[in-house]
Amino acid sequence: MNRLPLLIAAALLAVAAAYATDAASASASDDMQVVQVPAAADAEWHSYRHAYKAASFFAPYVAKRPLIQAHLQIRPLAPDTPMDGLRIQLVGESTSLDIPVDALGRATLPMLKQAFDEDAVLRLNRRKGYYQFSGRYSIRAREDGVYSIGMLREACEQLISAQRASGYRLRLLGKDCKGIKFIYAPGDATAAVELRSGADSQRIAAQPGLPFENRTMGPYQVATVRLADWPAQAQVVPLPGLLGIGTLYE
Repeated sequence: MNRLPLLIAAALLAVAAAYATDAASASASDDMQVVQVPAAADAEWHSYRHAYKAASFFAPYVAKRPLIQAHLQIRPLAPDTPMDGLRIQLVGESTSLDIPVDALGRATLPMLKQAFDEDAVLRLNRRKGYYQFSGRYSIRAREDGVYSIGMLREACEQLISAQRASGYRLRLLGKDCKGIKFIYAPGDATAAVELRSGADSQRIAAQPGLPFENRTMGPYQVATVRLADWPAQAQVVPLPGLLGIGTLYE
């Protein structure tokens, strides 16, 4: 009996079995990559180099305006998107750094040449499509927690002038500083500010409202002080829990 065809058939079956095993292993490996790689790639991210250049661009506009500040800000794309628990990680070839994010989505960008050279990534602990990296001007908080109306008027003028000078002139055409927004957490039922003018005092309770001009952040508790209603020497004292200070243009 000629055994050659049987030997050839057996060899072919062995090759086929080995190929099937390799294919199964490759498929399993691919499945592992599908689980692992896109999980990182699907996180919201931004180029550190671009953020660094933006921070450098805006720095001169606040350098001569000491009552305001500029931050990197994480903004939601829809008002019902949660802001709790946001974290940014700066990741590069030799860089790994956690950047704190406050309750308004603001973060102070560290200016690191090494991370710039590596074109590191700012990775948000959220999936893509729900947030964006942007910039934010706001009024600086005072350590003593006391703000005169005169100082708030000057801070508002500094902020609107910085916005106009840095590229928002058309959007602010015809707008003037009308008030100051003291921003509290959405669920803060006791949020308020006290106004003191001589022997008189008045409390302004916060109401649900937009913390800044963009409408995607959703409502916070906002106590609005209209500048025209008070003399320059009157003082505003926010109650505890203040998250930030914005402006009202009309």
